[in-house]
Formats: sequence, C-alpha cells, structure tokens
Amino acid sequence: MNTTLRSLATPLIAAAFLVSASTGLMMFFHFEPGIVEPVHEWMSWILVGGAVLHLLANWKAFTGYLQRKTGVVFIGAAIAIALLSLYPWVEEGEDGRKKAVKSLEKASLITISGVAGTSLDQLLETMSQNGISVLDTGDSIEEIAEQNDMEEKALFGVIFE
Repeated sequence: MNTTLRSLATPLIAAAFLVSASTGLMMFFHFEPGIVEPVHEWMSWILVGGAVLHLLANWKAFTGYLQRKTGVVFIGAAIAIALLSLYPWVEEGEDGRKKAVKSLEKASLITISGVAGTSLDQLLETMSQNGISVLDTGDSIEEIAEQNDMEEKALFGVIFE
C-alpha cells in the first residue's frame, strides 16, 4: 500500500503545486484572466490532500526529520508563520480599500451609477442583460446581490465591466 500511496501522492502533489504556484504568482501580479482565482483555490485543496497522502506514505522519513534540528526549525517556522497570519495586523477600518468596498456594498444603486460613471438607466440595462433583477434602485448593492442570490463581488464585476 505504501508504494501505491507514494506512486499516487507524489505526482498529485507535484501537479497541484505547479498549478497552485503558477496561479498564485498570477494573482500576486494581478494578472487574473479567465478562472485563475477559483482554479487556484481548488488546486490548493488538492495540494493539501496530496500533501497529507505524501506525509502518510513517507511517515517514517517525516518522523526522522523531526529528530533533526533543521527539520524542527523549518516545521516550527512554518507553524509560527501560519499562527502569525491569523493575527489582525491591520486594525478594523485601517485598511482603506476594505473600508471603501464595504461602503460601496452599502451604497444604493443610484449612488453606484455615479461612481461607475454611467447613467442609472444604462446600469439597469446592463444588469438586466446579465440576468440581475433590481426591485428598487434605492436598494444597496448588498441587498441587490442577496435578492439575486449572488455575491457582491460578482455584482461589482457586472457593474464595473
């Protein structure tokens, strides 16, 4: 079983790493054509699964690394980085971009048309062509997204296309 597991885990983790790394680099440089972000997210899950299988297939070697100082340092550093990433380094409201997006999500469609530099009628037509219904132009982006069973991010994508 160990040989079978290893023969599956190693190519799986290698393939998932290549896709995850390349899409991650594209996202880092804000080059996201097509479905780069969802592919990155799903391939990351496959990478995690492959890593678990790889770890199981090589358990004895892994425990051997934990008996060496360098193995403990690398694994300890990775755990420390993961834990530090959970710390809220930016206080709520400090990040201007997040605050701006939250404000836009709460803004009415009338306000958003001005921000988008289009007339309300043109915006309603674009939304209608994309299958988005608007009950009241005074509704917020948040409310319109909820009424249409979609995320605000997707709605912004239609509005600012």
